[in-house]
Amino acid sequence: MLSAFLLQKRQIILIFSTQKPIRLCLKIVTNGTFYLLAAAKTKPVLILGGFSGTGTSMKVKELAYLTCPKGELQEGQEPGNYCLISVKPNWHDSTELLGYYSNIGKKYVVTDFIKFLVKAMKHPLVPFYVCMDEMNLAPVEEYFAEYLSVLESRKVVDGQVKSAALVPADIFADENALKALNLDAETDKEIIEDLQQNGLCLPQNVIVIGTVNMDDTTNSFSRKVIDRAMTFETKIDSIES
Repeated sequence: MLSAFLLQKRQIILIFSTQKPIRLCLKIVTNGTFYLLAAAKTKPVLILGGFSGTGTSMKVKELAYLTCPKGELQEGQEPGNYCLISVKPNWHDSTELLGYYSNIGKKYVVTDFIKFLVKAMKHPLVPFYVCMDEMNLAPVEEYFAEYLSVLESRKVVDGQVKSAALVPADIFADENALKALNLDAETDKEIIEDLQQNGLCLPQNVIVIGTVNMDDTTNSFSRKVIDRAMTFETKIDSIES
């Protein structure tokens, strides 16, 4: 039983990172991070609940550090496979996440979230973590509706998880949108063709982790959100003075 359990851990780490899988496995056993990674393999949306100041946001960044290969993705002291999004109370639609077409500028406004998803497409073997900080400051089922719906469209095609388009294909026919996404016509040719043909689908290596606080300033979760997410609660056993 124990050997099978450890073998399963190594398999998960090997999927996420090719760098020192045994060492990473030992780290995960000692700090409990393994359970988050195992949950992420089950559902690509995790919710970390707890009191403010308990370090839930830092836990997401720690996951990124553990699985970020050194070199191309290492951006100074920050892991390149980590994106922090601060949710605001006035979010009532998806424009802050998925962007929108500006009639004034006559172009599609690309958000950091979309840039991060496209970046994840360039590194399919590396897990990319989106930390939705204070996720329930706004109603999640309103600003995150499209993402939650597209999750239900996922299916396995030729050994890979595919989904419906989160952003339609016609958006990427605009050269300005491709330029905003830092895509090169030569080196990123396959990604550009995929975006122009199928739109932006959910990369299977993207994991969304939302941190939440439950108090009078936040919103409760609807059944639509709970059904699609794996929830964790952060607890503090004792406080040292």
